[in-house]
Amino acid sequence: MFYMGIDIAKFKHDFCIINGDTGEVIVPPRTITNDKEGFQEMLEVLTNLHCSQKIKIGLEATGHYGTLIKAFLTSNGYKFIELNPLQVSRFHSQTSLRRTKTDKIDCQVIARYLMAIATKTYQPQVYHLEALKSLTRLRETLVNQRSRCLVKLTNVLDITFPEFKKFFTAKLRSETALFIIRKYKTPSRIARWTDEDIALVHNVSRKFSTSKLLEIKQSAIDSIGIAPKYLLDEIPSILNVYETVNEEVSKLEQRIKSIIYEVNPPSLSIPGMGPISLATILGEFGDLSRFPSAEQCIAYAGVDVGISQSGTKCHRGRMVKRGSSHLRYALMNVARTVCIHTPTFKEYWAKKTVTGHKFLRVADSHAAKKLIRVIYYLETHNTKYDPSRCK
Repeated sequence: MFYMGIDIAKFKHDFCIINGDTGEVIVPPRTITNDKEGFQEMLEVLTNLHCSQKIKIGLEATGHYGTLIKAFLTSNGYKFIELNPLQVSRFHSQTSLRRTKTDKIDCQVIARYLMAIATKTYQPQVYHLEALKSLTRLRETLVNQRSRCLVKLTNVLDITFPEFKKFFTAKLRSETALFIIRKYKTPSRIARWTDEDIALVHNVSRKFSTSKLLEIKQSAIDSIGIAPKYLLDEIPSILNVYETVNEEVSKLEQRIKSIIYEVNPPSLSIPGMGPISLATILGEFGDLSRFPSAEQCIAYAGVDVGISQSGTKCHRGRMVKRGSSHLRYALMNVARTVCIHTPTFKEYWAKKTVTGHKFLRVADSHAAKKLIRVIYYLETHNTKYDPSRCK
C-alpha cells in the first residue's frame, strides 16, 4: 500500500508518497503550483506508480483552498481522505520532539498519519449539500452585515433623535421606521408634520395608528437631539447599504428554500424546524451517513462537554465549541423553536431546567444534542418524524 500526503496552500501544494510496507519515501516531498501544469505533474507521478499497489491519498480539511485539487483527483478516478488538522498536528507532536514545521515536513506527516490510523475514503458531497453550505454561509455573512448597518443607524439616532427608538419594539427593522428616517431624517422636520405627512406615514404600514404617529411628532418637538450635517449625510448611505443587503438576503433565502423543498429531507418534518435552519445544519454536516453514530455528529458540532477525570475526581466542563461555529449557532437557535412546537422536546427541555441547570442556555444545549440524534436517525433511515417514537 502506498500512502500519499498532500499539504494544501493557497498558491502551491506539497506532496510525498511513502511505501507502507517498508516505510520508505518513494517520492520525496515535491512542490507543485496550484494550476493545471502543477496538477498534471502530480497526475504523472501517480500514473507512474507500480499498478500492483493500492494508494491512499490524504489531505487536511482547509476550507475552499483544497476544492480544486479534490475535484481534480475525483475527475481522474482517485479517492482521498480529508483529515482533521488538529489531529494531524497532535500526531506530529507525539512522534517528534522537534519544533520544525515546514510544508515539506507536513506532507510527510500527513502520509505517516494515514499509515497509523484506520480511515475511510472520503465520499464527495452531492451537489445540493455543497450548495446549501455555500449559500447559508453567504447568507449568514450578509445578515451580520445587515445587523451592523442597523447598529450604525442606531448610533446615529442616539445623537440626532434619541427618543425615536422607544416607539419601535423590533429595533429599526420596521418598514415605517426606515421610511420616517429616510424621508424626514431630523426631529425638526418630524415636528413640522402636517396631516398629510401623518397620513403618508400611516399608509406605509397600518400597524401604526394616527395617535402613535402624533406621539412621535410630540417627541420630536421635545427632543434633545442635535443634527450635525456629517451625521445627516451618513443616514442615506447606511440605509442604501441596508436595503441592498436586505434584498440580497431575501434572494438567497428564496434560493435556499427552493433547494431544501426540492430535496425534501426527512428532518423537515420535525415541528418547528425551519427550512433555512435545516439547510444550514445539513450543509455543515454534509453526508450524515459518513458518521458511524449520532454521538460522533454531536462531537463534530462541538456541542458536547469536556470531561476531566483524575483518580476519584471527575469534572464535566463547558461545551467544547470545536468544529463549525455556523453549525453550532444554527443548532442552538433552532433547538428552542423545536422545543416550543414539539411536546417531547418541550418536556425534555423543562426537565433539564429543573434538574439544577442554572442557565436556560445549558438546557438549550441538551435540546440541541437531542435534536442532532433525531436528525441523524431520520436522515440515515430516510423516515419522517414520528412523535410516538421520539422519547
